[in-house]
Amino acid sequence: MKIISVTGTKGKTTVVRALDFVLRKSGNKTLRVDTDGHYINGRQKSTLEDSKKLFMLVPTVCPGKYLLDAKKMYPNFTAIFETAIGSSASAGLGYGLHQIGIFTNVLEDHLKASKRLQTRNDLAKAKRFIFNRIDLGGTVIFNADDKYVCSQIEAVPKFRRPVYLLPVGFNFEYFDLNKHLKRGGEWITVENGWVVVKNRKKTDKIVELKEIVWTFNGAFQPSVFNLMFIVAGLYVHNNKEITAKNIKYLKKYRFDKFGGRLTLLENKKGIKILVDYAHEKFSLAEVAQLGKSIAKGEVWGVVRLAPDRPDKVIYETGEYIADKFDNLIVYDKIDGIVRKEYKGRKSFFNRKIGEVSKIFYRGIKNKKKNGKVLRVVREDLAIKKSAELAQPGDTVIVICGDDHRRTIKLVRKYFKAKFI
Repeated sequence: MKIISVTGTKGKTTVVRALDFVLRKSGNKTLRVDTDGHYINGRQKSTLEDSKKLFMLVPTVCPGKYLLDAKKMYPNFTAIFETAIGSSASAGLGYGLHQIGIFTNVLEDHLKASKRLQTRNDLAKAKRFIFNRIDLGGTVIFNADDKYVCSQIEAVPKFRRPVYLLPVGFNFEYFDLNKHLKRGGEWITVENGWVVVKNRKKTDKIVELKEIVWTFNGAFQPSVFNLMFIVAGLYVHNNKEITAKNIKYLKKYRFDKFGGRLTLLENKKGIKILVDYAHEKFSLAEVAQLGKSIAKGEVWGVVRLAPDRPDKVIYETGEYIADKFDNLIVYDKIDGIVRKEYKGRKSFFNRKIGEVSKIFYRGIKNKKKNGKVLRVVREDLAIKKSAELAQPGDTVIVICGDDHRRTIKLVRKYFKAKFI
């Protein structure tokens, strides 16, 4: 049995689902846990709501609880766990050690949501379990371009070393790559449009970016990072080998059309709609840039933020993204229809209808120099408004609500759009 544990702010779900797909198709038995529930060999066995009812936890907190459901496959299976920040609290991971740990990044999600999460460094420390719960002889795959991730490398217990480090990145600004290479280490990066595995003696080309459609020919850097993490996970899982089957199915992997991650649609007017789950300022800025790369006209953003953010973070996020989009429509998760209030069970925040969108809107308006900025509290009406205002050649970025399928249905309804 192998456990692959994936943590970070962005990319966890994508990496977990892609690894599960490729490993299953390549002949492995798998247990997968992600934001939507748990799966045995690709078949869903429980949902998010099941987890909340049975354990009072989301699936990605204490994901090891699902190992019991895989006991019939023991020991010949791979468990692939998405691990949320809540796994660093009292509920824990639900297992002892993982053989492969993947740490994607540390951004501002969950900042100031509790007393222990006041800074990005606090967030990094909360996720250091990816290093300190690594098995003897295991491998940690990590973002070597993220200083907060790299700051936690020393959390690997000395008595459990040697642990193999496999850095992933473009510039390796926060990791001593030369020292790593002198020890015979390898690293994963992108060269000339290819994801490559490198050491001091050779470079192995693994997969070309243009063959992975969800990287948008390499234009969307978050997807390129996710691809590198996936390649790294496969490489380590197979004892430093990427098989032909791995590459075949990696090229075939597609996001769930209703999963709320880089879902692209288009209507007869030539308006493209990109539905995504971006939920903090850097993600929103990056998806706006992607929108500009595929737009012939203007880029609209139909945006929202989660209610468990302090006012200051919400306002500053509005300022940060104000000029990343040509036009913006702000809606609210607490809309009086789907949700009427938010009371944080483990956070300081209590939110009323429209409260978050009002702060977010004010931040955008404070910095927005050109273009329209509208506030429409309900998600359905915000999407409808964007469909009325967008012109042929425009791209509309819709940041999905809690129910991704509902968001996609609303987009298809009001834009009369089809999946690309």
